[in-house]
Amino acid sequence: MDYKVWMYILLAVVFLLLLSLYYILRKPTHHHHHENTAFKENKDYPVIPSFKGNNHRDTFRMPVDDLACFVEFIDVDNEALNPKFFNGILKNISVGGVKFVCEHEYPIEDEVVIKIRFSLRDNRFIVRGKLVRKELYPEKEKFGYGVQFTNILEEDRELLYQILNRMMFEKKRKMVPASNLVGEKSMV
Repeated sequence: MDYKVWMYILLAVVFLLLLSLYYILRKPTHHHHHENTAFKENKDYPVIPSFKGNNHRDTFRMPVDDLACFVEFIDVDNEALNPKFFNGILKNISVGGVKFVCEHEYPIEDEVVIKIRFSLRDNRFIVRGKLVRKELYPEKEKFGYGVQFTNILEEDRELLYQILNRMMFEKKRKMVPASNLVGEKSMV
């Protein structure tokens, strides 16, 4: 092939890469959060594409580096739920729920409803959910809880999805060694 054909092919590839990068790195326009006052337990949400791997949930979970959260129990009549509100540490997050760790042990036999507040990439989220799983960390005398969101505004779900995708993209980009990138020397 002659030189012109190679240049057109190279320009097309560069254009497609730049276009893909633009769509991946677009910043969300939503920066504030307000709590949904209507509590809708049985609302059907669209299925978000799931992460393939060892995760057996409907949506992929992104590990976070000990992100602070504030947890409040909605069921205030249950005496076993004491204290009624406390600080916790988020360990992972998805558009469908979170896992947090705290020093308090709570029963999860009944549907225990909580409100959880956290900030992610300068965006505040306030979401209701139910405790669905409990883990014991005996060496640290702490308990981990899996929370499934029971209501989340669609715009907040989309924002959370965008943030988590961006975080995953950045994590994968850090894992690619520089020697695997196409450079000038490989074109010679």
